[in-house]
Amino acid sequence: MTMKIERHDSCDAQNDSYDRTSWLLCNLGQMCREDRQTVKEGTPEARTLPYLGLEHIEGQSGRILRTPAKTPMDAGRGLSFRFDTRHVLYGKLRPYLNKVVVPDFNGRCTKEAIPLLPEPGVERDYLAWLLRRPETVAWVMREKTGSRMPRADIDHLFRLNVRLPAIDEQRRIVTLLNRQMALVEHARMAVKEQHDIIDRLPSTLLHYAFRGAV
Repeated sequence: MTMKIERHDSCDAQNDSYDRTSWLLCNLGQMCREDRQTVKEGTPEARTLPYLGLEHIEGQSGRILRTPAKTPMDAGRGLSFRFDTRHVLYGKLRPYLNKVVVPDFNGRCTKEAIPLLPEPGVERDYLAWLLRRPETVAWVMREKTGSRMPRADIDHLFRLNVRLPAIDEQRRIVTLLNRQMALVEHARMAVKEQHDIIDRLPSTLLHYAFRGAV
């Protein structure tokens, strides 16, 4: 695989300890490949492997919304794709929803989520963050197929040029992004808790008002 070397700044501008000239210019198709291993309906695998649909993946964050052990027996009827802890699952249906997940268990998923296998030298979580970038979403939407239920063109996705640092730098970036996203999630939960309190205030006020306590 031949890659053109280009200069690129890290997302952490305060850290100048790495070699800025070592980032490689490549495309996503050089960083990963599709790994569509099918699981047929009614087979032992289909009955035992936990199932993930796109509805079980949170957009933007990639958080899995279903506990694998609680997958209903009739979930995911029809053909599905096998995945394990090496894969990144890319949601191709309505790509603007930005559903990209890094599973921590073996299972099977809807055909609308494509298992991608990172090439050697590519950190799985780094690939996932690249796929979640707004620039990647915008790129995919340029060549989507369908209007009412658009789907990503995987060949077009794979033509997107990206920067690939050394594996240690990939891991450093992933650590930084995970830390920042944890702060965002903490803030989101705090805001939700405040909204819940505010939503309960009217009924609380009414309760005390009719008891003569207001």
